[in-house]
Amino acid sequence: LAALDQQLATDVPTDYLRRGFNIVVRPFTEVVIGDVRRTMIALFGAVALVLLIASANVANLLLMRGESRRGELALRAALGAGRGRIAGQVLAESLVLSVIAGIAGFLLAWVALPVLITIVPDGLPRIESIRIDATVAVFSVAVVFVTALLAGIAPGLFSMRGDLVSPLRGSSAAIAGMSTRGRRLLVVGQVALAVTVLAAAGLLIRSVLNLQAIDLGLAAERLVLVDLHLPSAAYAERERRAQFLDQVFTQLEAVTGISAVTPVNVAPFTDRGWDVPRVTAEGQNNDQAASNPSLNLESIHPNYFSTIEAPIVRGRPFSAADREGTVEVAIVSEDVASRLWPGQNPIGKRLKMGRVEGSGRWLEVVGVAATTRYRTVTTPRSTLYLPAAQFQMTASMLIVRSTASLELLMSVARERIRAIDPNVMVLSAAPFADYLDRPLGRPRFNAFLIGVFGIAALLLSTLGLYAVMAAHVRQRDREIAVRLALGATGANVRRLVLVEAGRLVGLGALLGVASAVAGTRFLRGLLFEVQPMDPVIIGGATVLLIAAAALAAYAPMRRAARADVVSVLRSQ
Repeated sequence: LAALDQQLATDVPTDYLRRGFNIVVRPFTEVVIGDVRRTMIALFGAVALVLLIASANVANLLLMRGESRRGELALRAALGAGRGRIAGQVLAESLVLSVIAGIAGFLLAWVALPVLITIVPDGLPRIESIRIDATVAVFSVAVVFVTALLAGIAPGLFSMRGDLVSPLRGSSAAIAGMSTRGRRLLVVGQVALAVTVLAAAGLLIRSVLNLQAIDLGLAAERLVLVDLHLPSAAYAERERRAQFLDQVFTQLEAVTGISAVTPVNVAPFTDRGWDVPRVTAEGQNNDQAASNPSLNLESIHPNYFSTIEAPIVRGRPFSAADREGTVEVAIVSEDVASRLWPGQNPIGKRLKMGRVEGSGRWLEVVGVAATTRYRTVTTPRSTLYLPAAQFQMTASMLIVRSTASLELLMSVARERIRAIDPNVMVLSAAPFADYLDRPLGRPRFNAFLIGVFGIAALLLSTLGLYAVMAAHVRQRDREIAVRLALGATGANVRRLVLVEAGRLVGLGALLGVASAVAGTRFLRGLLFEVQPMDPVIIGGATVLLIAAAALAAYAPMRRAARADVVSVLRSQ
């Protein structure tokens, strides 16, 4: 294609240079699925982290259960069971749990999928292909075995490495110590993973809030887009189309509740429209013009800016006098004016589409408009506005500023347009808010899903810490009772438990911050006006988890401080 590009420039230089287009090659896969790959990877990563946290919780529970079965495992070893066989038994129990959970999860997914698909925002590619099939079933089976291994490896190693003879002799300190260390490590890992997921959720939620609060540069409230169907045969000529649209303006603006009407070529916030790959300001050579930005091109009616209430910051808007046969004029957005004529008054300056030697005609700048986000919500586009009377107008949509209800507006529009031409149909009418929901839909959906995963990670980590701290207090019953008998206060005991929980959460939080800093970089393409390493978001996720950890440690801490000293010492 590059060779063809050069050949065309040689064979038809005048026409080709006037076009000024560049060839762009895109893989077919990218055309089909767009930018959804990064989103899917991020969501899949969040799912995997939550699965790891859940597996660590099960491993913790199995470790605690293993402590209560010390005597049983020791007896099996005394009767001839090898360490490998005992570890296999523990892993088999983990597998049974995983299989039961896998079946339940698979059935839940089967039932929930149709409901989940209904809340997926418009524009997600290949949504119709999402279904529970053989591939999903095989993947689910693989996940079951991986989960069984993740949940059972720590208890299995504990049963292989522990002293299986000491319990028969009445000694269990060494085994309890190994189990305690294993549980603590699992909690540290849970906290670290939870901080990562929470930080990712916080970044995406912050992005959505930023998008919702963005200044569009126009007053979208009370704006309605009316989509028309104009028969191509009857309205092929520009003059005929312009005459019809003028009649429509006159009819609709006379309706009470409608304050302004203007035609447009494309719907808002859809990233569709015309582009000008190259513009040249008067006085620039080709090298200088090559650094000018590509411009969004809008062919507009004189009352376009007053309808959308986008201000003209300098100069004037178009008027009925800007018609064919008069001086060709243009309006540019503020960023174009500051780029082409920095520190100068752009009114009266001239520019043209294409190269210096191209056949494009010079356009006189008569106004500078505020930069808007009509075409895309996330990025304001540098825009060149041309009057429809001087440049091709293919509009088949109307923007209406109205205080009337949507139903009334549709009825009035159909009635008035049918009176002008019965062959023109009003296809639809939708407020700008509906169009704004489309580019915001996927970010909201992403934030919702990862937010759910973040809450799940927070709850699972809190439960894991609670289980560890409860076991920690049970193991130290006798020590705590002795401390209380020798004069320790409830505050001393609570501090003892809180310091232990603080060590685990503090270490996990430090690892989690490092993991979040590394992991959230993959979200860069999904974020809007927020940095992946935003200290407020990452710090907030850490503080939230520490607060949840303090809540998890409260019940064991309270139980330790209220221990019945006499009963504990008698039982010991």
